[in-house]
Amino acid sequence: MVDLGKWNCPRSWKELDLKTFQEIERYYSDKDKKFDIRDVLHILYNRSVDEVNLLPMDICERLIEQLSWLSDSPEYDKPRSWIEIDGIRYQVNIMEKLKTGEFIAVDTAIKGDKHNYAAILAILCRKQGEIYDSKFENEVLPSRIEMFENQSMMDVMPIVSFFLALWVTSSHHIQLSSQVRGVLDLTAKHLETLRKSGDLSLFSTILLRRKLRKLEKSINSI
Repeated sequence: MVDLGKWNCPRSWKELDLKTFQEIERYYSDKDKKFDIRDVLHILYNRSVDEVNLLPMDICERLIEQLSWLSDSPEYDKPRSWIEIDGIRYQVNIMEKLKTGEFIAVDTAIKGDKHNYAAILAILCRKQGEIYDSKFENEVLPSRIEMFENQSMMDVMPIVSFFLALWVTSSHHIQLSSQVRGVLDLTAKHLETLRKSGDLSLFSTILLRRKLRKLEKSINSI
């Protein structure tokens, strides 16, 4: 006889923690994996695949019925740059550009697992005055990731949405800036070739170089 009291799972999106939500997203985004309800039960009920396989079919059907809320689309608040946990506010610093360490850490996390929202939050969403340095990365980050994993996905999705929008904008800007710098470098080399061949005077070369430097400065200031 299976004790259903020991087979507990979230009963709504609000009860679903971020860690489990990430696992569900990974599963559904795996296009090479054929859908199997046993995998969903394994994730949401936090039971091994073997335990799920040994369930009587009538019990399995009852457990599946408790997941009917998954068919409803979650409705969370609008994107925002902060979240409050146990009376403490964690916020992304929108007044300054991403620092190199932050950018590389988030880029690494996303490339390793684009659904690892907890790591993204832990890196960028910090207490006031906290900086992302080697001490934070080694001493604070692991427990901070765990803290965000344990939060309701409904509570963290507004700031996750904010981060994703911010990241798309930052990545696009970096890619575009890199492309423009490449064009400027090629233009500068072409000017030098024209000057050496006598097709462009030294004075004209100097004026055009100044314009190129102004363009480069304007890109760096964005």
